[in-house]
Amino acid sequence: MTDDLTTIVADWATEIARSAADLPSRQARESYLAERHNELMAAALAEGASEDDAVVLAETCLDTARRITIGLLAQRDGATG
Repeated sequence: MTDDLTTIVADWATEIARSAADLPSRQARESYLAERHNELMAAALAEGASEDDAVVLAETCLDTARRITIGLLAQRDGATG
């Protein structure tokens, strides 16, 4: 993965995680993440990525977003708990 693509994935993941962390339930977060996965796949395909590369990109972004979301929720719970 190039440095530019790594930065883009990190930025997307952070933006997605912040939005997911604001949702009221795990189910709502998982629904939101599924929607973002589909959007990322479509965007990568539209940019000329192969289907395999689009899957890797979307999965990498959402895996990272999930980790960031967990951290944000833990931070929030720690601050309020």
